[in-house]
Amino acid sequence: MKVLFINCCVRGEASRTLRLCRAALEQIVEKMENVTIDELVLDDEDILPLNSARLARRHELEEKGEFSDPIFRYACQFAEADLVVVGAPYWEYQFPALLRCYLEQISVCGLTFDYTEDGRPRGRCKADRLFYITTSGGPILHRNCGYDYIRTLCCDMLGFQEVDWAAAECLDVWGIDVEETLMQAEDALCAKIRKWK
Repeated sequence: MKVLFINCCVRGEASRTLRLCRAALEQIVEKMENVTIDELVLDDEDILPLNSARLARRHELEEKGEFSDPIFRYACQFAEADLVVVGAPYWEYQFPALLRCYLEQISVCGLTFDYTEDGRPRGRCKADRLFYITTSGGPILHRNCGYDYIRTLCCDMLGFQEVDWAAAECLDVWGIDVEETLMQAEDALCAKIRKWK
């Protein structure tokens, strides 16, 4: 099983989100057979938002079906994964802009999705499950816009059947025991993974 870990934990090894992601990946390795993890650290990549020039070039290549061009490397990697894990902190009700730029890069017609005759998007990705992991300084409550966006994109356009999430919340609230909260979040997400079929 090929697991793609999209690491948008922009605080590096000090990231509390990354700590949860590492625990999840360890549980996935323990749960599944023959797991290989391909980690993509977005902070190390030169990912730019699509502007008119980049979009025109990409569209021209899409029209020709020339998906071997380096502009499609993220989309090809995403399409070939068996399972996707995304780790990103909860910022301004969603996630860092770097992840949004990455999601633009992987949304490629003819590669990660296409359209049916009646104009509906249809996924072409190998994976059908994505697990989104985040941490927040305060409570997330009903304002989980980042997860909602990823779930909509993956389920409605890229063909995923299951998109789930886990979080450690309120880590910057005065009086919270951060270590205990992180340990409880690790236990909860690992229990969730153990229940996977």
